[in-house]
Amino acid sequence: MTVVIPIVMAISIALYAYNKFKRFRTSGEAIKQWYQTKAMIALGFFILAPGLLFMLPPMWGVVEFIVGLVFSLLGLVYVIYGSKYYRKVLPFAKEESEAMRVSGSGK
Repeated sequence: MTVVIPIVMAISIALYAYNKFKRFRTSGEAIKQWYQTKAMIALGFFILAPGLLFMLPPMWGVVEFIVGLVFSLLGLVYVIYGSKYYRKVLPFAKEESEAMRVSGSGK
């Protein structure tokens, strides 16, 4: 389990950076929001992973557990609200992407 968490952290920070850069390179507003929500979800997993790592058995101090709990809750909030907003923005992003494709102005 302790090997999986750094891998999750590395993948999530890479996805966060990719979606942030992709957001700045996109021209449509709904598509920018779509990339922003994907970045928020990746950031949530990046925050959640060390929180879970602090709560694992080798570090069972009270302070470590509280810090891990705070990080885990904050990460869960980012993931939950990011995925809710993702479902809300996705139809608009699809519509905008299709309109950009039809008009030929997409990158």
